[in-house]
Amino acid sequence: MQNTLKQQKTEKKKSIRYLDGLNLWILAAVFVANIFFQLSEVSASFFMYVGTLIMVIPLFFLDKDDYIYVFVSLLSVIRFSTVFDVSVINIITIVYFVRAYVAGNEYKKEKDKRQLPKNVVVACVAFILYSLQYILNGNQALRMSFIAIKLMFFLVYMVDVFRSLTDRKTGAKKFMNIQVYYVLGVLIAVFTSILVNPTYSLDATRMSLAEGAGVNQLGITLAFCLVFVTMGMTKVTNYKEWICLAGVALPLLYYCFATQSRTSLIGMIITFAAVLTMGYSQPRARKWITFMAIGSVAVLGGLILFTEGSQLHENIMGTIERFTDPRGNDISNGRFDLWTRYYETFTSDARLFFFGGPLEKYGNIQAHNMFIEIFALFGIAGAVIVAWMYTAVFIEIKNAVTSLGKGKFRLLGLLPLAVLFITGMASHTLLNTEPSFFFCMGVAMIYFYGENDSDENTLADNDDSGAELISERKGYKNFRRMGNSNSKKFRRI
Repeated sequence: MQNTLKQQKTEKKKSIRYLDGLNLWILAAVFVANIFFQLSEVSASFFMYVGTLIMVIPLFFLDKDDYIYVFVSLLSVIRFSTVFDVSVINIITIVYFVRAYVAGNEYKKEKDKRQLPKNVVVACVAFILYSLQYILNGNQALRMSFIAIKLMFFLVYMVDVFRSLTDRKTGAKKFMNIQVYYVLGVLIAVFTSILVNPTYSLDATRMSLAEGAGVNQLGITLAFCLVFVTMGMTKVTNYKEWICLAGVALPLLYYCFATQSRTSLIGMIITFAAVLTMGYSQPRARKWITFMAIGSVAVLGGLILFTEGSQLHENIMGTIERFTDPRGNDISNGRFDLWTRYYETFTSDARLFFFGGPLEKYGNIQAHNMFIEIFALFGIAGAVIVAWMYTAVFIEIKNAVTSLGKGKFRLLGLLPLAVLFITGMASHTLLNTEPSFFFCMGVAMIYFYGENDSDENTLADNDDSGAELISERKGYKNFRRMGNSNSKKFRRI
């Protein structure tokens, strides 16, 4: 029995859970589609249609519950994977709802009845109707309402993903897989950009995925990948898993510096500081975090000392200099003055203050601050509706996750939300798809991350393998006690 337990434990240690169950066909389709998306940027727009078809056709052969993996794998290319102002992400969401609520008629079945989250839907509809007030400001009403409709579909979809989880083990596994597909999707997007369109990646002073794709946004995306990876390092169970995560973290670090995004660097600093302090308080994580800290310092120090003259060295030093020697001695790069102008415009007009107004009212320049942008575009009344929407989403996801079995709360589980809102001070509105995805994942992380301290062994959550092993050990001990007790009775007889 002891040999069997040791063998099972050894088998657990040899496996790399992050790679278990990955659908390589999904990743292959994402890779090929990204190639065509990039070709559409350097050649004809025709390639965009081909890439879109490559991602849409497989949807009819996949289980609809696996759509989320395709969805998150394409989040980083949402800005330029768009046909007629409808992105591939929107198409995936629409096909999901058609299959789940129309073709499948699941909402009509009594058993395992599928229902829309009413509170989220009501809040989103209120936001859509509120957006119609833009009709008083010209032709912005349809555009703003369209954005609100797409946001509603996305938020309801994310809530539906978590509400469809049936038990703690499969729920934790799916939550981990979402993170894995997201990180791999970002790496695929960057790699295909380097392969097809190096003008915006390797050859550029600051890396981006395509023209107009957003250097700062790519930096924030990479920083969030590092959030998931570094939090995962507090949960590894063997060296293979740690090496796997470290192998992913290294290119992510390089690409973060290649964007030369100060917002990304702030996110990285917050992440490493939180993991080193709060993660180190977990006894079973100390060894892995120590390796992470030593490895990070060694790699970064080695790159600074021994790569002088290379593009990599320039990227690292350029990012640091953007802090130590900012252009015009303005570390905000003009954001402070921009926020002041927004505030003055916002408070000088009562209608803007209460109901907001289009970007034209603010000089057609985005505020680069998610909070200011929400208040400026929608006013105090709109900000209340936005808060209502995301509170409803928070409650629905919280209830869905905790219904699987409430976990132990850990402060480190708040890290994704903290990074989202802190980096949002220099980024764009929360109402975009990717920040909303970070929000939903951050809510779920609060409750998944703290599952049973002794059993946590996935990227940033838990499964039951450790619990099963513990129960087997307890069963074996009880068996031995029973055997000893029976032998004593036999001797008495």
